[in-house]
Amino acid sequence: MRTELTVFLKEKEREILAFIKESEVQKYIQPKDLHDAVMAYIFRPAKRLRPAVLIMACGCLGGAEELAIPAAAGIELFHTWTLVHDDLIDNDDFRRGAPTVHRLMAEAGRTGLGLDESPAQDYGRHLAILAGDMQHAWAINFFIDLAGKKKLDPWVVLKIISWLESYVIGNLLGGEALDVQLGIADIAGGLDFGEDDIIKMLWLKTGVLYEFAGMAGAMIGKGATGFDDPEVEAVKRFTGYCGIAFQLQDDLLGVLGDEKILGKPVGSDIREGKKTTILYEALRNADEDQRRTILRILGNKNAGADEIKKIIALFRELNGIDHTKQLAAAYINKALPCLDPIPASKYKDLLLQWADYMIKRDL
Repeated sequence: MRTELTVFLKEKEREILAFIKESEVQKYIQPKDLHDAVMAYIFRPAKRLRPAVLIMACGCLGGAEELAIPAAAGIELFHTWTLVHDDLIDNDDFRRGAPTVHRLMAEAGRTGLGLDESPAQDYGRHLAILAGDMQHAWAINFFIDLAGKKKLDPWVVLKIISWLESYVIGNLLGGEALDVQLGIADIAGGLDFGEDDIIKMLWLKTGVLYEFAGMAGAMIGKGATGFDDPEVEAVKRFTGYCGIAFQLQDDLLGVLGDEKILGKPVGSDIREGKKTTILYEALRNADEDQRRTILRILGNKNAGADEIKKIIALFRELNGIDHTKQLAAAYINKALPCLDPIPASKYKDLLLQWADYMIKRDL
């Protein structure tokens, strides 16, 4: 079904990808394997929600869409490097329906350089780290284009970059570290983490970057050099709350989604032992037999389809799924009033459609 939001997303995706293709930075990315690693995720099918949100936020406060395109490309590249490194940390095999960067580069090491298996795996990991670093640098170059190509007040640009490279990256990496810590938490003897820990991790890993997308877009649209503008703050809080809802829905899709649409196996979060609000609520309500079943399968990378189905059925029975749906809806309900001070416009309507999409999407 084509909606105003889906049409907008498609249009902005074309414009952002075209802007990235035109960037002269590509000519500095070498050798070929590093170039291939850097570009691997960029042109795979994706919704480009963060850059779209940045453009909508810009429009909400009176800015032209075209003005925000460099920053939209920047946040897309910034998000991409976090995916490359996250996939490496999680040792994931697939992203957006194709092999992850470290898997691609391990294969390049085997076939292109004639490496044996262990050196090829090392090569893949090393190239993934370097690719993420390059994408991060490229992202900042795009934000600089706001001043160089779009003639935006340099003080606005400097404020945005400073916030991204301090508050945002500090919190985002802190969220990744917390995710790693939760990943190794031993829950066999009891729950030694709480739902608040999981929500904090979701906020840091996902909410902070969505919050930044709203804030940066609003600052660009209004030409605001400070973070205390009430309209900028309103958009920032709205997108931050929606970002948490997005990740809660993402966790739901990890157990309920269509594998072909997700681009990765359903149940991969269970095989990885990922700590989610779904799991937390299910364990909280489980009896001893149910708990043993969940813990026996959770974190087993070789768990079969029937075992995954058994855990998902328990997640349903023990209220994990419904509870997480309710949490996601609650964050959207917190977000919606934030936009009340913002004047009516097509961009405000698009942001409200996006909020609804956050908890109804199938991808």
